Amino acid sequence: MKEPTMAECLKKADLILNGQAEREEVSDWASEYVASDDPEVEDENVWEMLVYLSGFDLKDSPDSYLHTIEELKDWMQGYR
Repeated sequence: MKEPTMAECLKKADLILNGQAEREEVSDWASEYVASDDPEVEDENVWEMLVYLSGFDLKDSPDSYLHTIEELKDWMQGYR
């Protein structure tokens, strides 16, 4: 599995913001790296973004997500 870049992570997050991808789809993509037995992610910032994205589909109730779209925007600003 090829190591993802920050640009790829930000692109995946943008897909959520633009309505082109569901949270679950991006979370599943990020989870492949986070749940790996031996993740080959050298860049600490990329790793943090993957961890965040892997949990972006978590719900705090049956009808609402734990993390808001606004939080995703704020999180992304720290990496641009």
